[in-house]
Formats: sequence, C-alpha cells, structure tokens
Amino acid sequence: MMLMFMSIFIMGVIFLSEKENMLVYLSEILLVICLLFFISTNLLMLYIFFELSIFPILVMILGYGSQIEKINSAYYLIFYAVMCSGPFLYVYFCSEFYFAVVYFFNIFSWEMIFILTICFMVKFPVYFLHLWLPKAHVEAPTTASMLLAGLLLKLGTGGYLRLTSLMMYTYMNFWLILSLVGMIVSAFMCLFQSDAKAVAAFSSIVHMSFVLFGLIILMKSTKMGACLMMLSHGYTSTLMFFMVGEFFHKSGTRMMNYLSGFMASSMLVSYTMMLVFLSNGGVPPTISFVSEYITIISIFLGFKSLFMILFLYFFIAFYYSLFILTSALMGGKLLNFSLWLMSYTFPGLVLMFNFFWLSLLIG
Repeated sequence: MMLMFMSIFIMGVIFLSEKENMLVYLSEILLVICLLFFISTNLLMLYIFFELSIFPILVMILGYGSQIEKINSAYYLIFYAVMCSGPFLYVYFCSEFYFAVVYFFNIFSWEMIFILTICFMVKFPVYFLHLWLPKAHVEAPTTASMLLAGLLLKLGTGGYLRLTSLMMYTYMNFWLILSLVGMIVSAFMCLFQSDAKAVAAFSSIVHMSFVLFGLIILMKSTKMGACLMMLSHGYTSTLMFFMVGEFFHKSGTRMMNYLSGFMASSMLVSYTMMLVFLSNGGVPPTISFVSEYITIISIFLGFKSLFMILFLYFFIAFYYSLFILTSALMGGKLLNFSLWLMSYTFPGLVLMFNFFWLSLLIG
C-alpha cells in the first residue's frame, strides 16, 4: 500500500510539472504497470510486469534523451535485463509451474534460487549489476529519472521480498558482502562525480544497497528498517532528480562546479534543497534516519563486527550530502526558479518527515 501511494505521488508531480504530453502518457503507462506489479498474485505475473516496465523507460531515454550516449545507455539496460532476467523462464519451466503463489515455500535447488534472486537484483540494483543505472539516469529526461529512481528500483525490491521466505540462509554471506561493498564504494563514487545526476544515481545505489543489507540479515527489525529506507529513498530521490532537473533547465548545465546559486536566487528553494539533501544524508527527524537507527541498533545487538563498516557508510553518506548542499547553496549567479513548480515538492517533504509510515509497518 505504501508503494502504491508513493507511485501516485510521483505521478502527480510529473503530471503537474511535465509539459511534454508524450512523456506524461508514457509515465501513466509505467505507473499502471508498476501498480499491477505490486498487486500481482503470482510470481509469473510479477515477472511479466517486471519486464514490461523496461519499455516505457527505453522509449523515454531514446526518444527524449539529450545526447547521443543515450543509445549506449539503452544497450546497457537491455543487456542486463536479458542476461539476468532471461534465465527466469528456464526456472519457470523446470519448477513444474509452482509459480501460482505470491510467496514461495517450496524447496528449490540452489541454482534456481540464485537465478530467481539475480533476476530482481538487476533493478535493485546491487553493486556490479549497477552499471546501467548511472548511464540511464544521466541520459534520461528528468521525468524518466524520477520514475526510474522512485518506482523502477522498487520493483526489484518488491520481487526480492517475495523470495525471502525461499532463500533462508542461501547465499546470505554472498549478498551481505555485496551490499556492504555497494554501500561503501558507491558512497565514495559520489565524491568524485562531476555530473549532479550521476551523484544522485550513485546515491540511489548507496541507499538500495542499505535496503538489501537490511533484508538479507533476516531480522524483523532490520526488515522494517529496510522497508522504511526504501520508502524514504522513493520520495528523496524523486525530489533530488526534480531539483537537479530544474537547475539544468534554468542554467543549462548539471556540472557540480556550477551547481550553485540556490540561496541567492530564492530562500524557499534553498530551504527545500536543504531538507531534501539532509533527508538524503539521514538527518533526524526524517524517515531515512529512523530506518538507519532501527537497523544499526539491531546490527549492534546481533552483529557487532559489522558496526564499524556501517559507521563508515554513515560518515561518507552524510559527507557527500553535506558537500552537495553547501556547494548548491553558496555563491553562483541568480537563477529564476519557478516558485509554482517548487511548490510541488511540499507534499514530498511532508511525506519524508511523516512517521505515519512507521505505524503502518509496526501494525
């Protein structure tokens, strides 16, 4: 229900801010596909809607991308989808069609479990399967980036949640190490990016690696923290790409060296920018802080050896969020931001600081 509500919010922002009618139509098609994915009653339908979601994004990137590299990013997206999702059909035909349930409790071989898992990991995305995401974000229009970060990455998480009862402890150490590597390395990568969209893309990989880390521990509290982080990432990343897109439309560049002038242009825009990036860094009282707090307390009680690695992740993630924020607010020339467009971010800000989601998970 929370993901469906977030889908409607993202679509509302796109509908109010996007002037290109075809992009709005493609967004509506993608929203319907995602909603059908979230309410699917068997894993085969999950797979069908999971693969259908690629086509609207491909049309957005190829049709409305601004540079010739959009063809390369489309190749990456198709390659990862075919190579990692195609074997799913082999598992389907070898499993005697036991895909008529939403959650698995049947015993499969470890090979089938790995294939089922890797299918959804592409859109998580875990590190080493993430190469398509920064390329797609950089070449996609703002609307496609908002949908990609807010909705498509949640499809991988939703599919993986359906498989948690099947996995038990299969490949737990493998995915645990991969999630930790993804958190640390992606956070470092954010420090060396020159494109603001690339920074937001790697920030998505950081947060989704944290979601995988919380889910793979197989504790109820860490699972709750992962779901809250997934929800917080949906709102935060959507608003990040929206604000980067607005800056690009006003200044004609997304380079980090020129990402400045927000405070000189408008205090309202500055406060909005500040709240979004502080939420991205996990500052209280945002939902992302609550999710990280729940997870780190659970890890400290059960897995003390991982505490220092998580501390390094929190430090780097907060540092690059603060670095981007200070760069954006200070200096630069005056930009004529539309306060009417910026008013669309207010519902997202309210939802980022809304602890009603926590009561839903506890209930």
